[in-house]
Amino acid sequence: MSEAAPTRPYPLPVTARAPLLDGLVPAQEAFSVILFECLAHASANIPAVVEAKSSEGLHQFRVGLRRLRTALSTFGKALPDLMALSDRAKAVTLAVGPARDLDVFLAELLEPAIAQLGPQTGFEVLKLRAERARERAWVQVFMALTHPEMQSFQDDVAAAASAKLWAGEGRLKLGAVAPALLSHHLKRAKRRGQTLTTAPERHRLRIALKKLRYTSEFFTPLYKDKAVARFTLPLKELQDLLGHLNDTAQLRAIVGRLMLEEAGEAGVQADLSHAAGLLLGWHQASAEAEAAKMHKRWKAFQKADVFWS
Repeated sequence: MSEAAPTRPYPLPVTARAPLLDGLVPAQEAFSVILFECLAHASANIPAVVEAKSSEGLHQFRVGLRRLRTALSTFGKALPDLMALSDRAKAVTLAVGPARDLDVFLAELLEPAIAQLGPQTGFEVLKLRAERARERAWVQVFMALTHPEMQSFQDDVAAAASAKLWAGEGRLKLGAVAPALLSHHLKRAKRRGQTLTTAPERHRLRIALKKLRYTSEFFTPLYKDKAVARFTLPLKELQDLLGHLNDTAQLRAIVGRLMLEEAGEAGVQADLSHAAGLLLGWHQASAEAEAAKMHKRWKAFQKADVFWS
């Protein structure tokens, strides 16, 4: 009797790596290295998404695209060809976003509430609808990542990374250019954080902090580890808190779509409304507790010493 062939393990998610750079490399060359690294991060997660339907793989794929867009805007905002690539990356991010949103909804928003509140009327129906919506969203993910446009996009990013597109300051050493690029993102984040009373304001700050964090990670090899850590720790803590608040802010829209996606009997819709009210109320209480910490973390971030001065 022949032995069964061993099953091939599913591809695993891949996290980002800091580019291998130093302050003496020309900024133009550094831009190419960073673009290649961001492309590699996103591309390496496609097998984990397509073959294993890995939620973490999808998350890392989206992070890779966001890091890529940050690099493109940081180095090439005045270059139409690079901004066109950024727009294409954004389109892919939007196409796969609903699947990731529903993954987060089920695992991080709905399940904890069920565990805390117990089996309540309407929770099972809400969960079933979310699971069906997630399955449909994952079909969109598969179609987007296996479409020929995805390979064309990857090829075009690689071509842009290989080309000498960035002139002017690109001829300077990276060590001379990096501080101004980092200061630009920091100034933008601090301007966005002047008012944080509404969800859109907090969301704009969150986006600015992501760009600052990704740019900091690009240039980490140029600076001392301890100095970088003293700055990035309060940055990450504030970013995590804002991410949680953003998830809660998106909850109402997700629940609303789930209630409207399928026609149900009056009794079912009433149960769903009951479940939605419990879920929103539970998370609202949590969000208010988190929001109370926001200003303290914002002040800690403002006081953090920059590592590039």
